[in-house]
Amino acid sequence: MQIYFQKAFVQLSKLERLQWLFVVALLIFSLPAETSAQRGSKIRTVVIDAGHGGKDPGAIGRRVKEKDIVLDVALLTGEYIKQNLPDVKVIYTRTKDEFIELHRRAAIANENNADVFISIHCNSVGNPSVSGAETFVMGDHRSKANLEVAKLENAAILLEENADDQYGGFDPNSTAAYIALSLYQSTYKSQSIMLAQKIQEQFTKRVGRKDRSVQQAGFLVLYKTTMPSVLVELGFISHANEEGFLMSEEGKAYMASAVYRAFKDYKVEYERENALPPQLTEEQKAILVPDIVKQEQTAQRTKKEEVVLEKPVPATGSLVFKVQFMTSPRKIELSDKRFSKVQTVEMYEHNGLFKYTSGKFSTANAAQKHQQQLKQQGYSDAFVVAFENNKRISMDEVRKR
Repeated sequence: MQIYFQKAFVQLSKLERLQWLFVVALLIFSLPAETSAQRGSKIRTVVIDAGHGGKDPGAIGRRVKEKDIVLDVALLTGEYIKQNLPDVKVIYTRTKDEFIELHRRAAIANENNADVFISIHCNSVGNPSVSGAETFVMGDHRSKANLEVAKLENAAILLEENADDQYGGFDPNSTAAYIALSLYQSTYKSQSIMLAQKIQEQFTKRVGRKDRSVQQAGFLVLYKTTMPSVLVELGFISHANEEGFLMSEEGKAYMASAVYRAFKDYKVEYERENALPPQLTEEQKAILVPDIVKQEQTAQRTKKEEVVLEKPVPATGSLVFKVQFMTSPRKIELSDKRFSKVQTVEMYEHNGLFKYTSGKFSTANAAQKHQQQLKQQGYSDAFVVAFENNKRISMDEVRKR
């Protein structure tokens, strides 16, 4: 935990420390029983959350309320995704000026097995000269300023009727409560940071906004989501010029398109990293890639003749090849009976998924032979992957050597 919070904890009274421990327990036990949505090799569903709404105006500028700007930007972002990424399902937490509880926003994402959750907001501070866009992920409050942003956004629970039941007595104005919340770290934090970085890059390089960078803080709307999640602060409506930009149709379109482009780039990169070999019908194989048919016929003959292919051997050097045969959103113990007939099973984490490999070879050809064995055992999606110094690298990198 950060030194900032260690000092804060020491300064708490005995009563506050007891309250802190109570909140920790309630936060942990109020987490969803299912702690990960269905993950796969494709980004198929995104939930876009327009912050605040209805009786909760959010931040209030001189001429506009946060809830109105973020709704327009959220709806525009969704439209851009629908128009340009037809394979992605877009779900909104709200499409009109209505109040939606923070816990319900996360529940909408979890119930729909969303692959990405994007919450859109505007900021406001007492200093009218502060401006810029920033994107948050769930994590430690590394500065007092980040803590104040979280307090502002979490204050929405004060308008909820059953807040004590839903948030375990969480007090959005209590330092002790945020110390407790900072203990929670999302399983998808690295992916969330990746998406946040892409959003900030679009805001600064394409739209020309001041870069306040990727930040961490404890947001109740994020802590129960079971997928990569970010909270976007489009800018400060307490800054006159920034308020005018965000109020304008052009400004809303620019910011929405920036979020869309960042999401698209994230989707492309994620799917490229998790791509599986295409599955072809027998007819397609014969027409498009006749060599595959010959290879499979040879493999079948080999199986009938009961010829044992090369067994896995220790690899030499820092470059090794393995055969990936299974991907899971949840960790499976290597002793699981599903692996009983697979040789030399290992697990590694990649892009928020648990991936399982068999064998360890010094040449790609040896790994390809083992790949055929695994396919004959029923792992039709098995494919060769490369590792250097225990870190996965692309096969394209290997081919260029």
